[in-house]
Amino acid sequence: MSVELVQKVEGLSDLELALLLSFVANEHCLIQTEENGLYHLQQELQLVRLNDHIFLSHYHDLEDGFTNLESASEWIEDDRSSSSSVVRKTVIQTQENRVERTISDADVQKLVDESKKVTMTAGVRCYLQNIVVFLRQHRAVDGGITPRATKAFDTLARCLASLHGLEYVTPSLVAIAARKIYPHRIKLTIPERDRSLQYGSDLAAVKAYLEGVTPESIIEDVLAAVEPPL
Repeated sequence: MSVELVQKVEGLSDLELALLLSFVANEHCLIQTEENGLYHLQQELQLVRLNDHIFLSHYHDLEDGFTNLESASEWIEDDRSSSSSVVRKTVIQTQENRVERTISDADVQKLVDESKKVTMTAGVRCYLQNIVVFLRQHRAVDGGITPRATKAFDTLARCLASLHGLEYVTPSLVAIAARKIYPHRIKLTIPERDRSLQYGSDLAAVKAYLEGVTPESIIEDVLAAVEPPL
């Protein structure tokens, strides 16, 4: 290993080393911290550009529940509630149903193969590219709309098509992909860096405009502004 690379590695923080090791091993990395440090951790990860290496983001609403956990709990309660053969038979059937729902390695590979066959019309591709352009030009965005993100955007849209049993990407799937690819990548601008200040905008007005703006609201603004193909 070159001296230059050794010096780079020696200059990394513990957090950066953990991330680097994960990249070298081509594996995932679980990062934990105290609850009151989550915001600063997110900002740190954006600065080291880790977010761009995370394929998609997902917010799990607690109202959606935990399907597998709840099914397991129901099975345990049913098993304890009665020793009759009828109940036992139902429990076994429940177990079998849960096993059948398990996604195997072969299933994953099948979806991978199918996603590679998915096509995208010129109109849908233009729609996807327009979303990227509008996101990049949004006044509240200060970065994060990278070529890597665009590639992930295209890949996810095709994967979603295969999950829906389609051989082509639809505009609605592109919109879903945008909502999954960009929330954790978008870097929000600060009022002092707003482009409109160059043309005489009032800083207080800019602060008022940017207050409450989130990556999710930016994505929705763009999806509302970009007209999908028919």
